[in-house]
Amino acid sequence: MWTAAAAALPVIVSVLVLTALTLAVLVFSARGFDSLFAVVAVEWLVVNRVPLTVDEVSLGFLPLLPPLIYVAVLARQTRAVLGDIEEPGAREAGAAVAGVTLAGLLMTGLATLLVGSAGSDFAVRESSLTAALLWTVAVALFGSGLGVWLYFRRDLREVLPVWVRGGIHLGAAFVAAVWAIAALLLLIGLVAAWGPVGSVLEIGKDFTGTAALAAISISYLPNVVMAAATLAVGGEAHLGEASYSLFAVSRGPMPEVPLAAALPTTDPHWVVQGLLLVTVLVAAGLARAVAHWFRTTADAVKAAWLAAAIVALVMVLSPVVAGGELGVLGTVGTGSLIAAGTGLALFGVIGSATIALSLAGLTRRRERAESELERRRRRAGVEDAAVAVAEADGVAEDPAEPDDAAGADDDVAAQGDEVSAGEDDGTDLAPAGPVADDPADAAEGGADAGDSGTAEEGPEEGPEESAEEGPRAAD
Repeated sequence: MWTAAAAALPVIVSVLVLTALTLAVLVFSARGFDSLFAVVAVEWLVVNRVPLTVDEVSLGFLPLLPPLIYVAVLARQTRAVLGDIEEPGAREAGAAVAGVTLAGLLMTGLATLLVGSAGSDFAVRESSLTAALLWTVAVALFGSGLGVWLYFRRDLREVLPVWVRGGIHLGAAFVAAVWAIAALLLLIGLVAAWGPVGSVLEIGKDFTGTAALAAISISYLPNVVMAAATLAVGGEAHLGEASYSLFAVSRGPMPEVPLAAALPTTDPHWVVQGLLLVTVLVAAGLARAVAHWFRTTADAVKAAWLAAAIVALVMVLSPVVAGGELGVLGTVGTGSLIAAGTGLALFGVIGSATIALSLAGLTRRRERAESELERRRRRAGVEDAAVAVAEADGVAEDPAEPDDAAGADDDVAAQGDEVSAGEDDGTDLAPAGPVADDPADAAEGGADAGDSGTAEEGPEEGPEESAEEGPRAAD
């Protein structure tokens, strides 16, 4: 229960934020507060991508920026809630998703009641209660499910095959790259058509109107980017009777908003058609960059085609998520099937061919490096063996030197003869120095001589000293 309530917290916070913003706008515009709750209810429906009707005119082409922000907040909160639980599992994840979904459905039901009970002068309604509930469930599941994926993705790495993990990451990179190309194309269009865009902004007359037009354009930016992404893969986008592609442009009536003023009105230049080449180069570059993830060509090729399938899926869902009815102007959307087919072929063929060739080159380099390493190991082994043989030969040759051995024996024999002669003559091999008269001095002198290792008592005291030094060394 606590997990579900904590995960559903962004739903309540979102409603409070919408209420505060609406209240601030009403206070700033010096209007009454009679329609406060109805306006907040409509804003909640827009956040959940619920199609609306305005004076019996369908409005399904809604801004995508508010739902994206809401989804990001849901994902972050779900991940944080799971992180606060010790060893969360499927039960906790299901509770978090269920909490977010039920809270969203409750708010959507309350919003439809508020909108339906508003005065007759409030003309905004939801197009269908069923559609409103389905869209609310879809947004809640996507946001909370994304949070669950972000938390458990490290555990899933151990379960999913390498080509599946690589394909998902590569597909996300492909989609992000296509959207980046589309955003760059939109930015160039806005800069090139800054004159018409400024003229449309002047329609607002005062600061409030201009700010409202700018806010509308900013909230619809993700919609336009997703539509332009279909152009980057060779597809087409349409706004009512007008249609756009890299090869032709068909004009039609446009809404009075700054983004619409940035749309082209003439057939594209051949330089614009080179955008397909940019997409091809990006696909090849990304595929080459991830080739080192894989060990076999089969895994690499499967991952590339999985990534291409992800791109195709995004192209199919783009008109559903970012398009819709725009009143009397008609339908806003993309040629999803054409874009999906071209995206699948482009990223599948280019990506798989590039990743296979790159992996083949990496494999050859790996094999050369391994063979070089093995050769060095063998060479080092041969050198070590040669050194060992040489040392063994040297040890074997040392005892075999008869001259040195004979000389050593002669020296020992000579020393023995001298000692025998000294004993026979009654002389002593004492060290040089004064002779002590006192026996105690003589004993001390003998001890000193034994320490120096030159007197006769030295060998007798040696074993005692070595026995005493042994434990000291051991200690």
